[in-house]
Amino acid sequence: MLKFTLLLLVGALWGSQYIFIKVALVDLSPPALTFFRIAIGTLFIAILCAVLPKERTPRSSSDPPSAWWWFAIIGLLEAAIPALLIAWGEVRMESSLAAILLGTTPLFTIVLSCFLLRLERIRTGIIVAVVLGFAGLVFLFAFRMQFDQSIHVLSSLAVLLAALSFALSLVLLAQVKGHSPQNVARNLMFWAMIALLPVWLIWGSPSETRFEWASIGAVVYLGTLGSSIVFLLYVQLIRIAGATFASLSNYLVPVVGVILGVTLGRDQILMTDLIALAIILSALFAANPSTLGRFSRKKRIQ
Repeated sequence: MLKFTLLLLVGALWGSQYIFIKVALVDLSPPALTFFRIAIGTLFIAILCAVLPKERTPRSSSDPPSAWWWFAIIGLLEAAIPALLIAWGEVRMESSLAAILLGTTPLFTIVLSCFLLRLERIRTGIIVAVVLGFAGLVFLFAFRMQFDQSIHVLSSLAVLLAALSFALSLVLLAQVKGHSPQNVARNLMFWAMIALLPVWLIWGSPSETRFEWASIGAVVYLGTLGSSIVFLLYVQLIRIAGATFASLSNYLVPVVGVILGVTLGRDQILMTDLIALAIILSALFAANPSTLGRFSRKKRIQ
């Protein structure tokens, strides 16, 4: 039961961030929102690292702790760059559409791991997944441009670049050795905050930054639950149920984002958007068909 609870929490927290970004953008510029979100997340995870018991991380002599510059690079790719791109993109697009586009992150991870870096073996399911996933994107944009002229192409490309940045960070994060999950999260957030500080000071109009209660609540939520806590929950889910079961969260995140965007954000979503989402989710299944199979078998046994 615990693993299902964690799975739902991870999917809900990651999927809800898009509507909260939309709320915060009412008062804050994308650089200001991104910096304060990461700064609050860094402070929060640092407090957790100080309070939680120290965790011994087993490692061999061939796996020394990763250097600070490695965390700086991954922090840029995993937190700073995508958070800024998503915030900038959501200025001119619905949060539900951003959630759908971010659902392509696992597909970009497949392309990087299998086709470019050759870290995994290429299978028929992998090829089908890539073709299906990007066919879903073409379907989404083609019908959006035909029926909804309000789509902003540059904003959509920014969110897709954020998905690519996430994917690259996941590939690099797998190479991090000799650190507990809390310390990894703290180090990544810290370097992301350092990188975003000059961005906010130069382009974020600090003198014009104003806070209302809604934007304060949204930023605090994004920095704590939407960044720090969800990362720790995801790591715990992997430990309890394994990476295969944890990957089911990839199916929940865009679905939660679309539901919240339509119900709370009153987004105007097209039927073709939902079809595109279904195509992208089927691509994830094609990449790893055993995931849902194992899930259903375990559920029947229980």
